[in-house]
Amino acid sequence: MAILAQYRLALIAAGVAALMALSAAGAWTWQANAYGKQLAVQSGLHSDTLAEIARASSRMLQAQQEKRQALETQLSALDGQHYQELTHAQQTTDRLAADLAAARQRLSVRTTGNANSNGVPAGAGAASVDDGAERADIHPEDARAIAAITGDADRCAVKLTALQGWVKEVAKGGG
Repeated sequence: MAILAQYRLALIAAGVAALMALSAAGAWTWQANAYGKQLAVQSGLHSDTLAEIARASSRMLQAQQEKRQALETQLSALDGQHYQELTHAQQTTDRLAADLAAARQRLSVRTTGNANSNGVPAGAGAASVDDGAERADIHPEDARAIAAITGDADRCAVKLTALQGWVKEVAKGGG
């Protein structure tokens, strides 16, 4: 009987061990299901967050693209306007140069002094609309050079104005 008691004790120990193993397996399965549900909820929240971030990013990108398109339209309009101004300045300079070359127009400067063209002092004459200064014509070659220089200055002024306008629009559009 002592042997039977030993087997009985071993059988009870084996049964307790089996119950403990089954309990552990059940707890493990239950806990895995609970964690699985939590992970599924977290995964869903994460997916929702990523989707919202993607939508917000898309809206921001669309707004930036619209802003850029508006700026490009404004800059294009400014470029057209300044191109017309530059063309007008060039045409005015070309017209003046042609008039000077054809002697339809002459450039002159005021002189101070009371000498006529022969170097003889001029007598007191009648008052005129001018301030009393005499005028001397500029040689046609020099007149054309002056016209070219002033034409270049006019074109540079138009280009500078265009560049300043462009910078203002870009700074305003980027802010």
